[in-house]
Amino acid sequence: MIRPAAGVTEPMTSEKASRVRWLHWLAWAALATSLGSQLADGAETLRWKFKPGETLRFTMAMSSTQTMNAMGQEFKTTLSQTVDFHWDVKSVSDETAELTQTIDRVRTRIEAPGAGVFEFDSNAEKAAEGPFAELLSPLLKALVGAEFSFKMNSRGELSEIKVSPKLLESLRQAGPMANAGGLFSEEGLKNVISQSSLTLPAEPMEKGKTWSSQSKVPVPMIGTMVLDKTYTYEGSDSAQPGRTRIRLTTRVGFEPSPDSEIKMAIKSSEGRGDFEFDAEGGRILGSRVQDRIRLQLTIQDQVVDQFTETETNLTLN
Repeated sequence: MIRPAAGVTEPMTSEKASRVRWLHWLAWAALATSLGSQLADGAETLRWKFKPGETLRFTMAMSSTQTMNAMGQEFKTTLSQTVDFHWDVKSVSDETAELTQTIDRVRTRIEAPGAGVFEFDSNAEKAAEGPFAELLSPLLKALVGAEFSFKMNSRGELSEIKVSPKLLESLRQAGPMANAGGLFSEEGLKNVISQSSLTLPAEPMEKGKTWSSQSKVPVPMIGTMVLDKTYTYEGSDSAQPGRTRIRLTTRVGFEPSPDSEIKMAIKSSEGRGDFEFDAEGGRILGSRVQDRIRLQLTIQDQVVDQFTETETNLTLN
C-alpha cells in the first residue's frame, strides 16, 4: 500500500469513510450481540432449567442508527437485522446442559450513503443486490443452518463453545472478512453466543439486589471494547406469578491496540435494558436492551465523530 510522505496528511475519501463505517458497524453488531413461584418480597434463587430433547426457539431483532461527522459532512447508516434460531438440549447432568444452537433464518437491511440499500433474506428466492451484496450475502448464507455446540450450567454460564469446522471453512471460502478477526471469525461467533446468555448470581435474590459481569469484545485492528454490566432484580410480576423482571445498565469502555493506525476514544455511553425470566420454567422469556454510544476516531490526523443508537429485542417463541 502506498502511504503519503512524512508530514503529508492523506485526505479521508468517501470510500475510506465508508470502510470505517462498515468496520464499526461490524464491531457494534458483535456487541450488540451483546443477552418461579410467587416471590413478592421474599428471597428467590433463579436458575436455568432444561430437559433432554426439548427445543427452545428464539427471535432476535436488532435495529441500529449510526451517524458519523467527517470532513464537515454527516454520514448516516441504518441497520436492521432479525435472526431466528433455536436451541436443542442434548443432555443434562449435574446441573449442566449440553446444547446446540442453530440459525434458521437471517433478515438484514442496511442503508448507507453512497452504497444505497442492501436487503437480504435467507428465505427469499431472489438474490440480494447492491454494493454490499457481493461482500455480505455469501457470509450470511453460510450462517443459516450452522450449528454451534456449548455447555450451560444452571446459572447461565457458558463453556466449551464450539463452532463447526464445516462452517468455518464455508466462511473462509465466502470472503476474506472471516479471516479479519471480526464478527464472522471463529472468536467473533463464539463471542456472539456468549453475549446471548443471561448469567444469574449464585446466591438468593431479593428485590433491589444487584450483581455485575464484564465481557470484552475485540474490535478488529483497533482494540477491545469492555462491557461492564450491572443487573438489578426487580422481583416478580404481580400480574403474572412466576415471571420475574431484571433491569440492566451497561457502561462501555475501550482498550486500544498499541499498534493501531486508527485511534478511538469513547466520549459517552449509556445502556439500559429489561429481562423477563420465567422462574418456574427456568428460561428467559424476552429482553429489550437499548444502547447509546458516542465515539471519536482519529485516522491519520482526520477526526471523525460517531454516534450510535441500538435496540435489541430477544423473544422466546
